[in-house]
Amino acid sequence: MGENQKIDVRVYYQELSKKEKGKLLRYLNKRYDYPSSTMSRKLGRSPLSPLRRDEEENIIKTIGTGVWRQ
Repeated sequence: MGENQKIDVRVYYQELSKKEKGKLLRYLNKRYDYPSSTMSRKLGRSPLSPLRRDEEENIIKTIGTGVWRQ
């Protein structure tokens, strides 16, 4: 995935299987100390609050590298 490509992290997250969502949330919790429940709500279909810029950037980086799938 190129640096200039902007991905919608919510769309990406919503297209994952339940198992993959859990794996991504666990990775974000372990790597960035983001609470899984908070991230789940922010990435859900009707988020109560938006992602912070750092959260979005870190999630995009995580998705782009695919490191969370290992």
